[in-house]
Amino acid sequence: MNAETFRYYQADLIQDLFGEWSVITAWGGLGTCRGQLRKVWVANREEGEKQLLAIDKRRRQRGYCSIPHEHDGDDMDA
Repeated sequence: MNAETFRYYQADLIQDLFGEWSVITAWGGLGTCRGQLRKVWVANREEGEKQLLAIDKRRRQRGYCSIPHEHDGDDMDA
């Protein structure tokens, strides 16, 4: 979230029912229903985690701060 520009950016790494990994990104203005979503397939979980770190670095350079969110309770590391 960037409080100065009232913008948000969300990035998640998910695994679908077929075992494929993808990075889902969503962004837009806070308080509006306008926003965009993009899904990028990645080769594996490690590649997805690298992409998440790169996204986090770029967003922080642009003034965004990280807000952790809770997942549905499934532990992906188990």
